Amino acid sequence: MKFKACKENREQGSTLAVTVITSALVLIGIGSYLLLVQTQHRSVSRSQAWNAAMTMAESGVEEALAHLNPGALDTMQPVDRTADGWGPPSAAGFYGPVSRVVTNTGSYSVVFSDTTFPTIYATGYVTVPSMSVTLTRTVAVLTTNLPLYNVAFAARTNIDLNGNGPSANSFNSADPNLSYLGRYTNAPGKTSTNGDVAVLYGTLDLGNHNILGDVYLGPTASLNKGTNQVTGSINNDYNYDYPDVVPPNTSGWIQLNSPGLLGTLIGGLLPAPDGNSYTYVFRNDGDYVVPSLSGSIYVCTNVHVRLFVQAGSADRVLVAGNGATNVTSKLTLYVNSPSFSLGSGGSIDGGRAANLAYFGLPNNKSITLSGNANFTGTIYAPDADLTLSGGGSNDYDIVGSVVAKSIKINGHFSFHYDEDLRIKGYRGYTATHWSEI
Repeated sequence: MKFKACKENREQGSTLAVTVITSALVLIGIGSYLLLVQTQHRSVSRSQAWNAAMTMAESGVEEALAHLNPGALDTMQPVDRTADGWGPPSAAGFYGPVSRVVTNTGSYSVVFSDTTFPTIYATGYVTVPSMSVTLTRTVAVLTTNLPLYNVAFAARTNIDLNGNGPSANSFNSADPNLSYLGRYTNAPGKTSTNGDVAVLYGTLDLGNHNILGDVYLGPTASLNKGTNQVTGSINNDYNYDYPDVVPPNTSGWIQLNSPGLLGTLIGGLLPAPDGNSYTYVFRNDGDYVVPSLSGSIYVCTNVHVRLFVQAGSADRVLVAGNGATNVTSKLTLYVNSPSFSLGSGGSIDGGRAANLAYFGLPNNKSITLSGNANFTGTIYAPDADLTLSGGGSNDYDIVGSVVAKSIKINGHFSFHYDEDLRIKGYRGYTATHWSEI
């Protein structure tokens, strides 16, 4: 009996040992799995936080660019770099830092250099609670100042070229080798191939017409018709911002309810120095609010006029100077009317493109250029659909630059980009190079 009992004890001891070992192995397996899951979770959390830190840094860059860019302006105006909490530059030559908490775990800090073309440094921070660590990523962004008008014509959405042969090329009103007395001419050797066209979204339909320049398409934009109609390159990575127009501060501007405020009317019109009569003749510098504009406009030699237009149209416009480089006459229209028409009574002529500027405010949704009206000037109306109908029989139609929400042409219109506009107009700073440091 004692022998039998001893044998049973040994068997029970072996079973217990196997059970303990098996349990230990199971626990080790479970522990390893849990450790693997925890490691994977930490890895995923860290990866997500690492990516989120870059998003935070980019948010800082966006705030700095927004601070440096007031919007589309007729001329470059100084930006108060110390405003909005940025403060004066440090001894090291940087504005800021400006810090923002974006989420429960994310924030950024950003500075920019006190230089002509600021360099922006932004650092993103993201905390990983499960790891009790904060990840940081820093980017450096170089900037430059781009002109407001850098192509012959551009649209946010579609450009549709119908009619009888519109095309695009370029000249330079400030270069006697590429102009005639500051005017466009198609004489041999007086034109160039910078008649570029751009579409951010939608479709560029060239019809049967040629572009003597490059075509710039946004990533989702498309070109309808053959590529052999473009003499330059076709680019599919266009990413250009069209900022809204900054409305002027009209405090102190003169309310122009009637043309009679400008002089003595003769037959309902005002005589001008060119021997013709116009609805409005501006002989002196001035800023005016016009509740309802109609008829024709004449701006005398070396006179600067700004009009804030709330409604109406302009049948004919002449800015004195006829393209001469030593004449500084200037007419600037800020149009706040939902719709506006140009040219039904004759040409819209700034002499040089830089001397006549049409700015469509966000409320300006529709512009019509009609009749056989030539146009010399600039149109910047990123929220407006522009329709051109009619067109002349010669090749001197749209001289300058046009930017709109969309452009539709019915008739014979040719675009001639004035390369002198590359130093005119101001859209603010844009990034030219991005790097992580």
